[in-house]
Amino acid sequence: QCNGQSAPGPSLAGRGHLPKDYMVESMLVTLFCCLLTGVIALVFSCETRSAVDRGDMAQAYVASRRARSLVLFSLIFGLFVSISWVIYVVVVLYL
Repeated sequence: QCNGQSAPGPSLAGRGHLPKDYMVESMLVTLFCCLLTGVIALVFSCETRSAVDRGDMAQAYVASRRARSLVLFSLIFGLFVSISWVIYVVVVLYL
């Protein structure tokens, strides 16, 4: 369930630190950096939320780490492509 509604299930009060779902970051890198890996990061973000809702913290932490890795990869890839494009344009225009 990745619709923003919490599923009825065990209370998460007192369980300590919950894993970050990286939903906002996933959406941003999907829009601005790399569509393919951004969409996959969104899937893992949704999986993190679903696992937290059903109380499966082990799966939530695994999905959270995968989402974080994909967000970072998308960001680095997007920056690499953007910088490469700027270098290409400068070389073509001025050399």
